[in-house]
Amino acid sequence: MSTTVTKIEGSRVEVKGVIDTHVFDSYILKTTTRVVADAELDGFRKGKAPEKMVVDKIGEEKILQESAEAALQNEWPKVLEEQKIEAIGPAEFHITKLARGNPLEWTARVAVMPDITLPDFRKIAHEINSKKETLTLEVTEKEITDTLNYIQRVRTPEGQTPPPLDDAYAQSLGNFATLAALQDNIKQGILEEKNGKARDAHRMLLIEEVAKAATVEIPDIMIDAEQTKMLDELRHSIEEMGLVWDEYLAHLKKPEAEIRTGFKEDAARRVRVSLTLREIARTEATEATADEVARRVEVMLRPYEEKDRAQIDRGRVEEYAKGVLRNEKVIELLEIQ
Repeated sequence: MSTTVTKIEGSRVEVKGVIDTHVFDSYILKTTTRVVADAELDGFRKGKAPEKMVVDKIGEEKILQESAEAALQNEWPKVLEEQKIEAIGPAEFHITKLARGNPLEWTARVAVMPDITLPDFRKIAHEINSKKETLTLEVTEKEITDTLNYIQRVRTPEGQTPPPLDDAYAQSLGNFATLAALQDNIKQGILEEKNGKARDAHRMLLIEEVAKAATVEIPDIMIDAEQTKMLDELRHSIEEMGLVWDEYLAHLKKPEAEIRTGFKEDAARRVRVSLTLREIARTEATEATADEVARRVEVMLRPYEEKDRAQIDRGRVEEYAKGVLRNEKVIELLEIQ
């Protein structure tokens, strides 16, 4: 089979291919054999009718069309591999020559992973890091008191009077000798949370500023897929809160399609960030090692019972873990510039 690949607009490629006559003939033979075996014609037992009668009834065009579909379904993955095409969606096929005793000629158009030109990400990261202020995060007495009151409230059975906030209460919650020790523990927890949020905000600023300066033509199919993902995430969070999705939409007085459309700008931003992280990882060779991926997978699967683990597609978990680790390594690279 011979193929030629041409880049076209919208981060797509057009592939023109020719499947040799003898190869296409083998697909026609397989299709014909299957059709004859399944045929039920009057006066004949199933699969026993003469081939010519079956083909005449089914139609030559249908036989050839099914043969072409089978050939493309089988040969297309080979084309993607041989031409190193990173397809990100289904291809649109068009048969340009279809006749028995002739090669099968076809064209296909498919969206591909877009080319991306990175900016001087080290310079951008350095400028952002140099402007980063050393934050002195504080925890107020009110924050500690509010947290303690919340713990007291949720742990008190309905209808009962909350116990007094004293040393005995602190001891009932864990390894705390005094109420002051519990309060100090709460303070440290709040402080760690604030530090985490500040770190995440700085990391997001780093990657978003680099991504904004990158040059990339994002295919519509990638934005569309991200919008679907964002809508699914929202639906899941709503249902996790015990709410009914349709009732939520009724409360907003918005159809699902409108909400999905509203995600378009954020979806494009998320795709741009993802592509930027991926490209930096590729150029800097910051992919995770097999051992790192294996350890992260174990952490991800730890909350599941053994019987539930058997139902999980480990390959998909590994791919997800690989992506997470890759992104972490890129962000760590940006933080040290």
